[in-house]
Amino acid sequence: MTARSLTRAAFIAALAGAGLVLAAPSAHAVRDQGAEQYVQENAARALAALGDRSMNATQRQQTFTRLMADFADMPRISTYVLGRYGSALRADPALRNEWRSTFQAYTIATYETRLERFSGSTIQVTGSNIVRDGVVDVSTLLTPRGQTRPTRVQWRLYRSGNAWKVFDIQLAFEGGNAIWLGAQQQLDFLAILDRNNGDIEALMTVLRGQTDSMRQRIVARS
Repeated sequence: MTARSLTRAAFIAALAGAGLVLAAPSAHAVRDQGAEQYVQENAARALAALGDRSMNATQRQQTFTRLMADFADMPRISTYVLGRYGSALRADPALRNEWRSTFQAYTIATYETRLERFSGSTIQVTGSNIVRDGVVDVSTLLTPRGQTRPTRVQWRLYRSGNAWKVFDIQLAFEGGNAIWLGAQQQLDFLAILDRNNGDIEALMTVLRGQTDSMRQRIVARS
């Protein structure tokens, strides 16, 4: 069983309904230098790890996992992607821990798959936009391997205590349309949960299979 595919039009409509399609920031948008520096430093380290051929595939995976687990707010994201079904985690600590572990493994593999084409790229921060208090979108340019034209990648950050954490990443698909990965995950996961009466265990079974498939492809490319 795999997540049901969404048409591009339906997906964009869903994002618009959820308030996740953002207007482009104005030329006079207020920038957050701290958030920009956080992305510059941490994204550069993660991309460098993906492109470090002095390490074998397992070592690169371990290094990238450690960096992204620290870079991104995995606990917050893991609850968000479950939507209305996230409340089940509050009543079951064992399920919550199992879900977070399964989701993190899946998401790290997703990030590694999506960002691999930028491995070793120089990241250029081009600006930021304060969405609301404690939430900032940081815009960057990354150049895929073998290409000269940079791709725009956005990083949505939430303030966690005194530090920033990545909450979502917006990447462009072929054809130029960009999506937020976390928002896409939520739509895909809700489709599975709706079909399974909110069974998070069933969702984890699906994600473990998809994680294994992504890992096999990553190793094959190494």
